[in-house]
Amino acid sequence: MTQAITSVKDLTGRLAGSIDSSRISVDPDFLARYATDTSYTMNRKPDMAVKVLTTEEVQQVVTIANENRIPVVPKSSGVGFYGAAIPEQGGIVVDMSGMKKIRRIDKRNKWALFEAGVTYGELQAELGKEGMRAMIPLLPHRDKSVITSCLEREPRLTPKHHLDETILTMEMVLPNGNLFHTGSMSIDPMAPEKIPDEVPCDLCNFMGPGVDWFRLVPGSLGTYGIVTVMNVKAGFVPTARKVMFMGFDRLEDCVAPLYHIERKLIGDECLLLNSRYLASILAPSPEDVGGIAAALPPYVIVLNLTAGEWYPEEKMAYQEEALHEAAKTFLFTPMETLPNVPDAAAAISQYLYQPWDGATYWKAGAKGASREIFFLTQLQRAPEFLQVIRETAHQERYPLDEIGLYLQPKQNGRAFHMEASFPFNPEDPEEKELIDTVCKAVSRALVQKGAFFYRIYGDWDRLVYPRTGTLHETLKRIKGLLDPNKILNPGKLGF
Repeated sequence: MTQAITSVKDLTGRLAGSIDSSRISVDPDFLARYATDTSYTMNRKPDMAVKVLTTEEVQQVVTIANENRIPVVPKSSGVGFYGAAIPEQGGIVVDMSGMKKIRRIDKRNKWALFEAGVTYGELQAELGKEGMRAMIPLLPHRDKSVITSCLEREPRLTPKHHLDETILTMEMVLPNGNLFHTGSMSIDPMAPEKIPDEVPCDLCNFMGPGVDWFRLVPGSLGTYGIVTVMNVKAGFVPTARKVMFMGFDRLEDCVAPLYHIERKLIGDECLLLNSRYLASILAPSPEDVGGIAAALPPYVIVLNLTAGEWYPEEKMAYQEEALHEAAKTFLFTPMETLPNVPDAAAAISQYLYQPWDGATYWKAGAKGASREIFFLTQLQRAPEFLQVIRETAHQERYPLDEIGLYLQPKQNGRAFHMEASFPFNPEDPEEKELIDTVCKAVSRALVQKGAFFYRIYGDWDRLVYPRTGTLHETLKRIKGLLDPNKILNPGKLGF
């Protein structure tokens, strides 16, 4: 019988038997990097951090932790925004950022298979060699892993129905240390990159033949299992593309034309930004954000017209014709550039395909930091929710002209991700306190108005779950079945 672990020294000794001791740290200064992120989650250091390089090493850590009821927190990104990887009860942080293998790219079935530490920049570089690209969210941070982004349900820029959920299959370490494969990855226990060559399976079926939790695991903040490998849908780089802008004075005026564009399947990437958010992306420096925002239309629809290798000229022509017909119907003017930003189309065209590569993340550029509130809505309700956001922020004395707004259509406009951003100076204690008050008040007001919070972080669990009937109790029961010792990221999601 294995002797019980009673100290950090004992734990270090056990882990060092299978993991290089140079990748195991209990140094307080080193552990401090895991204690905080850009969120308002209370700082808490882990007792240990283990930098793993393989799935087998993840299994070793989890198995030992489960036997001794030691909390384990998975982390695969070099940046955090929502407190998901802050160890609320100490324990071990399993740092997977060094798991960098891109195991396979399948051009025929359009997917990529990769490990937990791979970032969008790294994935795009490999896919680019094959003339392909990843389906990315809006300008992800360069240090954020693709798997983290997918598990956090970040909306993709391409609103096509078949690309709304990009996860195909996953390899996951369960709380007892066992390996679990989802979807068609479960057809054989061999390494997933070998399956398409050895058995009649292409790893495309996310529903089976095995049990698949492709909607349960995303959004669970690592409380059900640790995803070490994933394959996701990819696409080909268009041979032709053209970014168009449509400016509006009121959000209400955007509703009908945006619905029309989505129903008619005009273009590929499509999103709506207010002048503040768009200026944050286009401004060459933080000092320029305000001036550029003032020159832009208050609300801008960004549409990327694309064509592949087959009849690209004809496809681009009929998309432009369809867009101009919509402009006549809904009385807007398609623009190929923006006021005071002559290179806007070229910049946006690049940004739609790459992570943000600047030293300061674009959402934080204007004032040094920002907090976001996001939820799902029908587009026709977006103006109503924007009014709630603005009225509540005004009551708390937050400057309304600094609020960023982002609307991302999903499933060809069936639903929309709506996001409001509140920039602030993180060095100013009064401003930090104000932002915390504002975001809590706005979140409460939105929930009361019926906003659907589908990505639960921080204290949103206490706002959302009491309104979901038996959902939270069901999720807790699943947690109890999978993780009876409650070692995986305890404290998150009210578990």
